[in-house]
Amino acid sequence: MKKRKKSKKLITVKSLSEVPDFHSEDAERRYWETHDISKKLWDRLYDPKIEKEANSMIKRLKMTDRRK
Repeated sequence: MKKRKKSKKLITVKSLSEVPDFHSEDAERRYWETHDISKKLWDRLYDPKIEKEANSMIKRLKMTDRRK
C-alpha cells in the first residue's frame, strides 16, 4: 500500500503585489505549488463577461478545426 504524502498548507496570497515577477515558467510553477490566491482576491480578478467571451471563442475555434 502506498503512503500518501502529507499535503503542506499553502501560503495565501491576498494582494497581487505579493506575487513576484517570474524569470521562467518553472519558477512560476514552483511558486504556485506552495501558494494560493485568497477568495477575496480571486473574486476581484474574476470577470464573468471575459469567461463567457472566452468560452464562445473556444466553441467557434472547435467548429472551424479542420484537422480531423
